[in-house]
Amino acid sequence: MVALRLERVYKSFGGLLALSGVSLAVERGERRSLIGPNGAGKSTLFRIIGGELRPDKGEVYFFDRRVTGYPPYRLALLGLRRTFQISSLFPEKTALEHVVLAQLSSHPARNRFWPSQIPDLEAKAKALLEQVGLQGRETVEVWALSHGEQRQVEIAMALAQSPTLLLLDEPLAGLSDVERTRVKRILSQLSRDITVILIEHDLDFAYSFADKVTVLHQGEVLKEGIPEIVRRDPRVIEVYVGDSSGREFSPASRPRGSETALEVKDLRAGYGQGEVLRGVNLSVKEGEVVALLGRNGMGKTTLLHALMGILPASGQVLLHGCPLPPGALARARMGLSLVPQGRQMIPGLKVEEELLLSQQPGRWTLEKIYSLFPRLKERRNALSTSLSGGEQQMLAIARALLRNPKVLLMDEPTEGLSPLFVKHLREILKELVHQGETILLAEQNASFALSLANRVCFLEQGRITECVDARELKEDVELLQKRLG
Repeated sequence: MVALRLERVYKSFGGLLALSGVSLAVERGERRSLIGPNGAGKSTLFRIIGGELRPDKGEVYFFDRRVTGYPPYRLALLGLRRTFQISSLFPEKTALEHVVLAQLSSHPARNRFWPSQIPDLEAKAKALLEQVGLQGRETVEVWALSHGEQRQVEIAMALAQSPTLLLLDEPLAGLSDVERTRVKRILSQLSRDITVILIEHDLDFAYSFADKVTVLHQGEVLKEGIPEIVRRDPRVIEVYVGDSSGREFSPASRPRGSETALEVKDLRAGYGQGEVLRGVNLSVKEGEVVALLGRNGMGKTTLLHALMGILPASGQVLLHGCPLPPGALARARMGLSLVPQGRQMIPGLKVEEELLLSQQPGRWTLEKIYSLFPRLKERRNALSTSLSGGEQQMLAIARALLRNPKVLLMDEPTEGLSPLFVKHLREILKELVHQGETILLAEQNASFALSLANRVCFLEQGRITECVDARELKEDVELLQKRLG
């Protein structure tokens, strides 16, 4: 029996045709991987299946029931569930409370006028958390969980609602190797009573997980079939991975300044009563690229937020020897600029409006940004929230550059990007390096970070444990695995 069927679905945003006649049939209990480069239409297709968008043309059927245009809540009542690439949880609530709430959303008693006790909810929630590997972590507030553990909570919440069709959007994005292994195991053990459609840029997992693979390119189905056939198709290799003949460049060899651009002394910060940064000491010279590496949960994002003034912290942050005032706005005015994890587009604004809102006097002008990012010039009149993940990352970097910062902070810039776009992003950042930008880069993709950085600093348990020359680290694989394994 076919669980999901799409018939010649079209969707456009202004002058951009995001989906062009996509047809798809997924059998009950099947595992289907949906792959393709950034901007191929994968997220748009998920949003149409999930009811967030209505197709311009075409039909959507759920177990032979026409559901075209159904809103998300009606599809949820029919058994469709979805996880998102960017976690959206209640930070102050525990993992257990999240799963109990998920059960209530689909429980028959939810519509009772008079409140009444519902037995076994907590016991079932604990069983689900154990199923996804969170036994012993049930009463931990979500803010204190690692990124991978938050992913596990979201999977447990989806399973708590007894889905018949589960949409998984980049479940491995931003996870450490240990967390990726754990989440892969959880997904591979899901019941065959659940039909699963997966968007994932980790091709090895996408192919190993799937019964069939569908490749999207420029809003159309390029190839569909069993993984062994799809992965060898020359067209798929070309559009998804790109030309692999080009060499990766070495860490920047241009001269660096002797002046220290950014200096951090005994920086401490956390959330509530929990201390995440425990006395960080760090320096970045003018024109230098320093990569922050460490397993998830070690404090990389917390450190960048504390430096930017988003998160209150104690200790000293000096920019060219001058202490920075508290607060993100004040620090932005002094010369810090952050490319945030998750891109954080502004709803309702067009691409050019976001850029103009960010612009400050300096060498980076709108014209120069459009020269570096010609795709943004093409999409300048599109809503920023309608861009693909790769295009949104371009916009996030462009906004930060238009602030004309003295130091650019970058938080996981490759998260959720296809291998082809990661190559493109590397070339963009290479150009920034040659332009003399000073960059502090937090990145889970170690090979990407090593290809750009002059130095690498390891963050473990809220402290910088060691800083080494990036070229030496590329030759010491054992040290890298020890620090990140």
